Amino acid sequence: MMSKHDTVAGTDTSAGKSNAAQYAWAGGLVFAVGFTLLIWLLGPHLQPFLDTLLPRQTSAWYYWKLPARNSWTMFIVWTFYLSHQFAIWAAIYWAQKNLSTVRPSNSLTKYNLAAFSITIAFVFLHLLESQIWFDGLAQDVPIWTSQDSVIIMLAVILIMENPRRGLFLGRRTGKPFTARVTGFFRRNHMYIFSWALVYTFWFHPMATDPQLLSGFFYMFLLFAQMSLAYTSVHLDKRWIITLESYVAIHAPIVAIYNTAFFESPDMWPMFFAGFAFMFVFTYMYALNVRREVRLLITTLYLGFVVWLYLPAPIGLGRSISLLVRLEVLWIPLILYGLSAAFAGLAYLRVERRTVAR
Repeated sequence: MMSKHDTVAGTDTSAGKSNAAQYAWAGGLVFAVGFTLLIWLLGPHLQPFLDTLLPRQTSAWYYWKLPARNSWTMFIVWTFYLSHQFAIWAAIYWAQKNLSTVRPSNSLTKYNLAAFSITIAFVFLHLLESQIWFDGLAQDVPIWTSQDSVIIMLAVILIMENPRRGLFLGRRTGKPFTARVTGFFRRNHMYIFSWALVYTFWFHPMATDPQLLSGFFYMFLLFAQMSLAYTSVHLDKRWIITLESYVAIHAPIVAIYNTAFFESPDMWPMFFAGFAFMFVFTYMYALNVRREVRLLITTLYLGFVVWLYLPAPIGLGRSISLLVRLEVLWIPLILYGLSAAFAGLAYLRVERRTVAR
């Protein structure tokens, strides 16, 4: 029987002895591309469902749900979601009990194999469910729950990464972003993140609209990251930044699609500029790049923001009133504000527990 200090590749005496984690990561990328393509290829089979969808009614309306709720379908969907959720939580619980002292390496643990197996099984199951019944959790829960779950995840990452890259311009933040608070979230973030990912995954049907395909591709990358916990890949700062920054691609795709097909306000500049702000002023500071490179990237970003509000044809011609309302700062303020709120709540908890001891 393997002890908690052993890995699948054997006892980890050297981080360089096995490249299994890198191979698993590469396999995750291939799977993300291949399965996104599979969803697209099977898209025509969903046309009977798509023909029945109601037009968008309000900004809170979710388009990809059937007009009538089917109790049997939703029982199946909720059963699949809860089974997926508790299976992942069980794997995380086992890992925290048995792998807490294992140093991250290039080897794979039992947790990694279990998490990949669970994920792949339920990804195929969701594809099958979409082809047969179509509806996801969106039939029963509001759209903001799916959106906010991802925002929560991004805010918690800010707390966890504060010791390595700081919160703004590379400056580390003190209270309430203390070492105890960071440790609290590092110990518990897997439960939070796995809920955000699995819940969002089952919220949407596997349809082929660009925003859904972009979202599922992102979800598969995040599933790979979740499944690679306790490996060196999971902690790679370049990979983490890539995952955080992909939202700057996905969110504008969603916004452009909604503007083109649902006549929503043109909000892609707000989303792109907001999430790009996070890269320029926070994420980038985890990378070992020269000051001149950072200055260049910051200058290019500020130039892009100026271009947004310059009159056409020189610029995009976006309304100055939106600049006055600081739309490019809405997303950063939400993320920074949430991270401060979460850190504050955790600070009260961990400090009270410390005093009690």
